[in-house]
Amino acid sequence: MKKFLGLLMLLLFLISCGGGNKAKLAQNAKIPDKQLFHTAMDFFKKGDYEKARLTFQTLINTYDDSPYLENAKFYIPLSYYKEGGIDNLLLAENGFKDFKIFFPTSQYTDDAQAYIVDINMKLMRGPTRDLTYTKKAKKALDEFFKEFPDSPLIKDMKIRLMYVDNILAKSDFEKGKFYYKRKKYKAAAYRFMECVKKYKTFFYRDEALFYLARSLEKIRRFNDSAIYYAELVRGYPFSPFFKDAKDSLNKLEKPIPPVDEKLAKQNLKYFKMKEKEPNFLVRPFKGFFGIFHHKPKPWEVKTEGLKNK
Repeated sequence: MKKFLGLLMLLLFLISCGGGNKAKLAQNAKIPDKQLFHTAMDFFKKGDYEKARLTFQTLINTYDDSPYLENAKFYIPLSYYKEGGIDNLLLAENGFKDFKIFFPTSQYTDDAQAYIVDINMKLMRGPTRDLTYTKKAKKALDEFFKEFPDSPLIKDMKIRLMYVDNILAKSDFEKGKFYYKRKKYKAAAYRFMECVKKYKTFFYRDEALFYLARSLEKIRRFNDSAIYYAELVRGYPFSPFFKDAKDSLNKLEKPIPPVDEKLAKQNLKYFKMKEKEPNFLVRPFKGFFGIFHHKPKPWEVKTEGLKNK
């Protein structure tokens, strides 16, 4: 402990000095960048994130060409992330964005982008609340897929995309039901259309198809209505709306298509997901996918092995 306190006092002294004096003092103090890095990591592993950041930052300020520079730059935002709280998460997001700018070819840029996704997802609200961070998470995911198509984190990001898409879809879906109940069928049709066209993995897509078709029927767009009744019949034979959709096609004197077994099997997978936790869309991050809770994220495991050149 005395060693850490002495080093910390020296670090504070170094930071208070500027320009060339800083490098000279570091040289005179004989604290190699390797020792600074490992001392910072000791603080980090003990959860003393403020001291860890101070030590990492001293390394960055003192050794411009250190082989530990990349690691130090990564661990500073990671320490804010670990510390938690809205302000720290926002500082972490900015830090990971800076890391990508300073080290665009680093093997950890995909990790940094993954954390940006995760941070925005932690700040998400339910589908009937403010969607600011949900939209930011969606954008961060789109950037991840564009920039890192071969990343080992792709599988995890695809699960997260499905989750985010369902929050966004549920927002439009609830607005559509609101308008439908008030007999504002044109507005309802617009919202249900958003669900159906944009979000193929929406867990309530069969219901959205039905109410889209019914809304179009109410405003006398019968041919368009039949299209969505038929889509429901082809892909959702397990849906509670399946029979009503067939009856509606008969009433409209439109042909009833056969069930597409391959499509139905795929749709059933998403349909069943809502059974795991019926209220997950109202209470994000309550363990719906498991990977969000109680399991280490792939990049958190990987950071233990960050290169120490």
